[in-house]
Amino acid sequence: MSDDGWLIGYNGFRYKQGYSVIPIQNDALRRGLITRPTMCSICRDGRTERPKGRDYRFLHLEDYSQPLAIYPCCKRCHAALHARFHDPERWQRLLARYGRPGDWASLLSLDPASQLRPFAETYPYGLPPPPPESEAVQPSLFDFSR
Repeated sequence: MSDDGWLIGYNGFRYKQGYSVIPIQNDALRRGLITRPTMCSICRDGRTERPKGRDYRFLHLEDYSQPLAIYPCCKRCHAALHARFHDPERWQRLLARYGRPGDWASLLSLDPASQLRPFAETYPYGLPPPPPESEAVQPSLFDFSR
């Protein structure tokens, strides 16, 4: 990838800046400052069958200047979240199914230009924190939606 590819990022941060928080997050996990999430903060699925499989939770960030202000996301929700600019219908279907008014995910911009604007410009009042882990959805044995 050329150096130009590192210029376009997310919420005004370059991709290089985004990747630079990974060691900080990993160190915080090792030191117990944060714990590996078990619930997706969007769909609230709390399955934990395979930590590195379908049930892996991404430590998603909206503001890379705060690397420990994470929004845990399962693979499906995380993919839809980042695809929302070029596939807004997918994101809106996910929010229609799982979103709650006022949740951080429901407040995210669908404007592709917001990828380039600084976080504080797009979200001058910030975003609310994710719901607590206690709101996890316990899957039914007959849940074939995933």
